[in-house]
Amino acid sequence: MIHYLKGKLVAKSPTFVIVEVGGLGYRVNFPLSNYAALPPEGSTVSLYTHLHLRDDGISLYGFLKEEEKDFFLLLTTLSKIGPKSALRMLSSLSIPEFKKAIKGGDLTTLIRIPGIGRKTAQRMVLELKDKIEAEEPTVTGKGVLTKDAMAALISLGYTRKEAEEGVQAALSSVREEVDLPELIKEALRCI
Repeated sequence: MIHYLKGKLVAKSPTFVIVEVGGLGYRVNFPLSNYAALPPEGSTVSLYTHLHLRDDGISLYGFLKEEEKDFFLLLTTLSKIGPKSALRMLSSLSIPEFKKAIKGGDLTTLIRIPGIGRKTAQRMVLELKDKIEAEEPTVTGKGVLTKDAMAALISLGYTRKEAEEGVQAALSSVREEVDLPELIKEALRCI
């Protein structure tokens, strides 16, 4: 899997870019919403990427922020939504607008996305609402440190709820200044 590309931006268009890395030119499908944020051709660009393999070809999808890539991957978990559809969705709505529409069940906003009808919009709300609400941390505390500790616990196989409860308990039992490894160890004891 190609997780990340950093290289010379050889060409750009509203739907794809070509990035030269080590003498190889990678054609990377790209959301229209990020086109204005691209540097000029000839500049160095960094993209978070997703490599999609199919029987009839290989496609590379790129994003300026890792959050965009993660949301793209979340969209591809929907039934009957592939990478091209997910990219089209991200080209139509920003991530905050998308999340707001999903959480609020705003079908009117979702239907404005090309290729999305009423039934697909309803299915998106049904399938994504819990996932979007679950990914937003409810733990209060030390911000990035808390989020990183939760991510570490989830990567170890704990559920989001277990990770939240463990980190919250650890925050209440540790001293004021704590580093990430210490917070994770304490959270593991609390789970």
